[in-house]
Amino acid sequence: MNTPIRVPGWVGPALIAGAGTAMLAWTWGKCADPLIDFGRELYVPWQLSLGRVLYADVAYLNGPLSPYLNALWFRLFGIGIRTLVICNVAILAAIVVLLHRLLEQMSDRLAAAAAGLTFVTLFAFGHVTAVGNYNFVSPYCHEMTHGLLFALAAFCCLARHDRTAGAIPVAGAGVAVGLVFLTKPEPFVATSLASLVWLGLGLRARGATLGRAGRLFGAFVGAALVPPLVALALLGRSMPAGEALRGTLGSWPWVLGGQASSLAFYRDLMGTEHLGASLGAIARSTAGYAAVLVPTAGLALALHGARWSWRIAVGGFLLVALVLGAFSAPSAWLEAPRALPLVTLGLAVAASGGLLGPRRVPALALAVFALALLAKIFFNVHAYHYGFVLAMPATLLVVVALVGWAPAAITARGGCGALFRAVALACLLVAALTHLEVSGRRFAAKTHPVGGGADMLLADARGPVVEAALGALARQAAAGQSLAVLPEGVMLNYLSRRASPTAYTNFMPPELAFYGEERMLAALRAAPPDYVALVHKDTREYGVRFFGHDYGRRLYAWIRRNYREVATFGARPLHDQRFGIALLRRVDTPPRT
Repeated sequence: MNTPIRVPGWVGPALIAGAGTAMLAWTWGKCADPLIDFGRELYVPWQLSLGRVLYADVAYLNGPLSPYLNALWFRLFGIGIRTLVICNVAILAAIVVLLHRLLEQMSDRLAAAAAGLTFVTLFAFGHVTAVGNYNFVSPYCHEMTHGLLFALAAFCCLARHDRTAGAIPVAGAGVAVGLVFLTKPEPFVATSLASLVWLGLGLRARGATLGRAGRLFGAFVGAALVPPLVALALLGRSMPAGEALRGTLGSWPWVLGGQASSLAFYRDLMGTEHLGASLGAIARSTAGYAAVLVPTAGLALALHGARWSWRIAVGGFLLVALVLGAFSAPSAWLEAPRALPLVTLGLAVAASGGLLGPRRVPALALAVFALALLAKIFFNVHAYHYGFVLAMPATLLVVVALVGWAPAAITARGGCGALFRAVALACLLVAALTHLEVSGRRFAAKTHPVGGGADMLLADARGPVVEAALGALARQAAAGQSLAVLPEGVMLNYLSRRASPTAYTNFMPPELAFYGEERMLAALRAAPPDYVALVHKDTREYGVRFFGHDYGRRLYAWIRRNYREVATFGARPLHDQRFGIALLRRVDTPPRT
């Protein structure tokens, strides 16, 4: 006889909170990279908190919401890495709560708990790649995490509308979608498509009249326009209307202009650079899913009316966990998300076909959301790198399907759904432990303190080089003297509290493609920095390797003509694979006395 598992309501949230607290303690101070990406996430709001204006004084490719929100945190709680990390942890907690509410309504408590634990262990604090920042504590781009927060808020509003049929939740969803617009195109497209699907199918299921549907869609669209219009008006107070509009649009001109697709980095990211290899990886991952789950489903259905189903489930869990843990390669689990586009598409088809019953509308909407986010990495999906946000909704939807929907369907047919659920949980456990083991090696290498006080972080072997460069700046540069870091490393500006005299924070291939090298060089000529730091960066993922040799040659030549090298820390930068930083002083800048 099959007995449904009854889990007290507090157990799932308690387990998720405990796991999240343990992950936070384990990774404290180790999530951020000392030079790459996260420095921009600190430098830009620091400058805004001092009165500089986004887009007018600080060049920025994305929408205005995240920089100004982070600047608000700095103004309220003080400037520091610790401030931003604590605020991000609070946002992470809100995301966990919204995810759990949504997924529990769509499935059951056990499935929602499994999804929450998967999110906390694989995505929220992950560090699988050499570079940090692909996590929710110190994200490479706050637009992604903030966008996800407001997307989930929109979905919760729509779920409330399903229960109350009121217009206010629909307007609330529209406002949330409008806020997502002020982040990046990826979350906005995914959120708006999913919201329209949810609202439209929900109204159809309730038999809403054409007039009522029109009024609700009007409320949704009208509310969604409010945040962009407010942003346009606020930016228009500090810059011409055209520049304010361009700032409000964020990176849409970059995306629609085709600059992104012209870079090899984005083709490789999507998996189209080597499409044949990507398709092969997807096929292997899909075969792995089938090899484990199809026989399990068949056995579970064959155990019709089996007694002691919980004992069978426990035995299946232990057996599968031990076998997979002992004999499967870690790389197989790191590559397992490759099949997510196909599996998520299958779930969307199942939902649209009515197989999920009353849950079909939110399930289909979330499947649309997940597929739209996967578009950027469609043929190259992983749970790390950009996948920490882009692959997360699809992964959690699959978790809910494996732990909740599929076992329920097997049980409804008289089979042993508990066995299928146990095997799915065993697979999730092995996958989580594999990712944690890889991340653990990354965290263990971060033993070198950089910065101090509220700005202290732990870095890998680059840490002493960064700290030495900061020490030299403190000794040699007078108070108020400016610094430009090329091609990337604005973290040095932030930690040394030295502003760049130009609007540009990065001089990497994407920025050069968008702004133009001549424009950036003209800005340096018009306001030459007192000091320049050349930071080693191998940019082969963009199809060019070193700044000054393979790209940015005119910028590099101007620096060499007008600046004299005063110190080198580590290896000579931009020369080979070894890391180093060179500090240069403008020839007419007197040294500190």
